[in-house]
Amino acid sequence: MSDRAVSNRSSWAGHVVTVVVALAVLLWFVQARRAPMQLLERRDCQNAYAAAKTPADSTLVDARQPLGENRADRAALTCGKLRKMGRL
Repeated sequence: MSDRAVSNRSSWAGHVVTVVVALAVLLWFVQARRAPMQLLERRDCQNAYAAAKTPADSTLVDARQPLGENRADRAALTCGKLRKMGRL
């Protein structure tokens, strides 16, 4: 193999590694922005379930959206869905 072929392979490998690292940093950045909100949602639901005294109260908590009025998206998960998914 010539030196040029080896150099060409090294160049491609460097590009691939750069793309993979860039994608990993982008994914980390997106997750880091969402993580605090997810923690607040979980805590809000956990506190609501802790305050529920009867099964009827728990049913009401199941139907409510975490953080209620503060949510921008109306298709957000409910506390009941979070509990079923095992995130509480």
